[in-house]
Amino acid sequence: MFGPVFAFVVTGATWLAVELLNLLPTESLFGMVFLWNPLFGLALGFVGGGIGYALSLTAWGQWVVFARVWLPLTGRLPVAVTAFLDDAYRRGVLRRAGAVYQFRHARLQDHLTNTFTAGR
Repeated sequence: MFGPVFAFVVTGATWLAVELLNLLPTESLFGMVFLWNPLFGLALGFVGGGIGYALSLTAWGQWVVFARVWLPLTGRLPVAVTAFLDDAYRRGVLRRAGAVYQFRHARLQDHLTNTFTAGR
């Protein structure tokens, strides 16, 4: 139920923003004249709501935001994750089990876990 409500709120807020932009005088900006209308506001709101829904309420979107954006920005994961995992596989630290990688040795995993929690 939260997804449609979220999209509706984003759509309404975008439509309101476009209506407020209509109050501004229409002047040339960088040689272009912008004509704001309610239909454009609704379309922009639906697109923004759809993107917001996809990034926040789906497993794929949360993975993209967390694993592909947040972790590399904070230095907790390399930017090239696939190359990193393939290198660890070639060195014998990881093994492939279907579509996932696993630590080859449980003691190494325990050591890395204890080192990480001790550093907090």
